[in-house]
Amino acid sequence: MKHLFSILFLLTSALTSALTAAEYPIAKVITKTGGEYDETKRSWQGIPGIERASNGRLWATWYTGDVGEGAIGNYMMAATCEDVGKKWSKPIAIQGPKGMRIGDPLPWIDPKSRLWLFYTQFTEKTETSPLLRATFAVRADDPTQAEPQWSAPFVVAPDGILFGKPIIRQDGAWIAPFFINGPSLKNAEIAGKETGTLISTDEGTTWKWLGGTSLPENLLNFSEATLAQRKDNSLWMVIRTSVGLYESTSKDGGKTWGEATPMPGFEKGPSTRACMSKLASGAFMLVYHDAPPNKNGGFGRACMTVWLSDDEGRTWPKKLLLDERSGVSYPDAVQAPDGRIFITYDLGRYRAGDKAILVSVLREEDICAGKLVSKDAKLKIVANQCYAYGNHPDIRDEEKVASQMPAKEKFHLYLLIGQSNMAGRGVMTEDDSLSKLRLLKFSQRNAWAPGTDPLHTDKPAAAGVGLGTSFAREMADADKEITVGVIPCAVGGTPLQRWQKGGDLYEQALVRAKLAMKDGTLKGILWHQGEGDSGKEETAKTYGARLSQMIADLRADLGVGEVPFVAGKLGEFLSNTTRDGKPSFWPLVNEQISAIPKTVPKTAVVESTGLHHKGDGVHFDTPSLREFGRRYAKAMAGLK
Repeated sequence: MKHLFSILFLLTSALTSALTAAEYPIAKVITKTGGEYDETKRSWQGIPGIERASNGRLWATWYTGDVGEGAIGNYMMAATCEDVGKKWSKPIAIQGPKGMRIGDPLPWIDPKSRLWLFYTQFTEKTETSPLLRATFAVRADDPTQAEPQWSAPFVVAPDGILFGKPIIRQDGAWIAPFFINGPSLKNAEIAGKETGTLISTDEGTTWKWLGGTSLPENLLNFSEATLAQRKDNSLWMVIRTSVGLYESTSKDGGKTWGEATPMPGFEKGPSTRACMSKLASGAFMLVYHDAPPNKNGGFGRACMTVWLSDDEGRTWPKKLLLDERSGVSYPDAVQAPDGRIFITYDLGRYRAGDKAILVSVLREEDICAGKLVSKDAKLKIVANQCYAYGNHPDIRDEEKVASQMPAKEKFHLYLLIGQSNMAGRGVMTEDDSLSKLRLLKFSQRNAWAPGTDPLHTDKPAAAGVGLGTSFAREMADADKEITVGVIPCAVGGTPLQRWQKGGDLYEQALVRAKLAMKDGTLKGILWHQGEGDSGKEETAKTYGARLSQMIADLRADLGVGEVPFVAGKLGEFLSNTTRDGKPSFWPLVNEQISAIPKTVPKTAVVESTGLHHKGDGVHFDTPSLREFGRRYAKAMAGLK
């Protein structure tokens, strides 16, 4: 249901006639989010912000959705925790009606200790209504509470985006960085100076355009800016451009700004938001990227770093690396009265295994030392993470693969079935990634995608490296004429019963395998399972007979004759007792697995000797899974 908001705040008097006629549909604050907002339903997330209430309660915001950044239907979320290290709450959501996108959220606590959640609202143009965009906000007057009362959404300013936290000018006015990207560009008073500031002189009741600076058109790229006031009362602005950071200064409180110029030391860098602020000590802090140029001379979003300046941003001699990984971006920060600095940023907005909102806590002394020296400092704390498959890059990858599929006879398929050690629970690291050349995986959307980890998404929060990727890499390297496709169907924590004919997982694997076989030729089946049958002597004793029957049924139902079948032994690190102290019969299950080749043709067994768990006593670690996959490949080759 659309609620029309008729009271608009004006950017300039010149825009009044154009803006007062507009009617905005209003989003809803959803404090009790249902299953459709769960982490397993969100396929991407990013652009975070952070704030801290007077009692230490932290608030984090970001925006997310089920397809990708900028898509209609995106919404913002906010979560809270009592203090760093405590459990974060289930997020609330702010979402608009059909045809609306909510994005670019930013939390800010004003001088009256009220929490503002600013966000951008975009409503698509239809046959009956124009395109509408504005910066909105909701407010909580007591953010010390875990579940505060939220105001109804209200308009802050039309046709633009508030990208950085407001600051309090010496005279008490509130000044906020603002980028105009709507019809206001046509206004002669503003055109060419769209990167600027809003001002409120009535504690946020109204906001109006104050003034802006100009950037060359070829450098404009969501001119996100942050502000600080220097000792001489001038306002200093750090601005994102397409080539790095620029700066501009205003000597009249933000009404007029000098020409934007390259920021020394940061004039070359990734086109992304920086976070600059003035700390309680008077030092200036900058959070941005310190990555070297790539082979093409450009700069990626990597090496999130925090700098400190003792001369109000003119030089930055002290720095601390926060996160060395790629795919980190959009920092925001806040300082507590006790000196702690909280910094948030996103990691891998679209990347499987990441899609995380991270928080780091540190102090000025850590930045000065270039390493963590304060007792309460900690980096890379996960505040929230999502896991769904199917965002824009996922879909683009599938479309690209579909346009250049190999010939069916050159596309060798392998079915991956079993429980968690087949699905893969190994920790994913950039250093451990394998080449995806001529490797494909059958996605959960039943489409072919690049064969990268994680292959399985049975339990998205636990998904990681499995043995399937190194297996496929070995098979593809052994024959340069083929492409290898894996069909991931394993599900963690499952007994053999569910994999026998008539079981739900057997039937699901059968359906997916048949769909995949329309494009390629099934060359083998990989199996790793048995932990789920080790708790009872009866299921352990009958394991071999039941597995043998499953192999026969699966081969027959797939119509693949005696297609090679390779099983792996359970890890030798498994405990001899179950969690409840009863005997574990995993050695008996391993004996049963070892005997399979004696009675079932075209089968082989892979040893697990020398492989290690990842610290939980159950799941193989990443190096072991890589080695296990190579052993599977050797066994499979021996059955050809």
